Amino acid sequence: MSEDFQFAWMVYAVSTLIMLLAGWWFMRNWRWSWVRQTLLLVVAAVLLIPAKTSVAESVAVPVLPLFVYQTLFEDEGAAPEVITHLIFASGGALAIMLVWGFISLLLKFRRKRQRRFNEDPYFDEQ
Repeated sequence: MSEDFQFAWMVYAVSTLIMLLAGWWFMRNWRWSWVRQTLLLVVAAVLLIPAKTSVAESVAVPVLPLFVYQTLFEDEGAAPEVITHLIFASGGALAIMLVWGFISLLLKFRRKRQRRFNEDPYFDEQ
């Protein structure tokens, strides 16, 4: 990979991280933090996961900009491998964060019930 391309990747990655930090900052007061984290992780995954095209000796390009470029400017539309990369990047990030969110909701519910039981020893929820 050439130095210019490495520099472009660094600029792209830093600007994407700055955008994600700004998104986190503006959504920091949301009630359910795992929803905010899910949105930010999915956006990060589709913006930062690289995809290689079927062209020989091509370089890795971020998957979402490549998908948009191919959809808009190429005759056949987006290549199947780019669409696959996009689906797996966003779907994988979403699945991980949904599992994390459900586990955190379950733990919060259990802590709330335990605290209620500690305050009232006669509490019996059936």
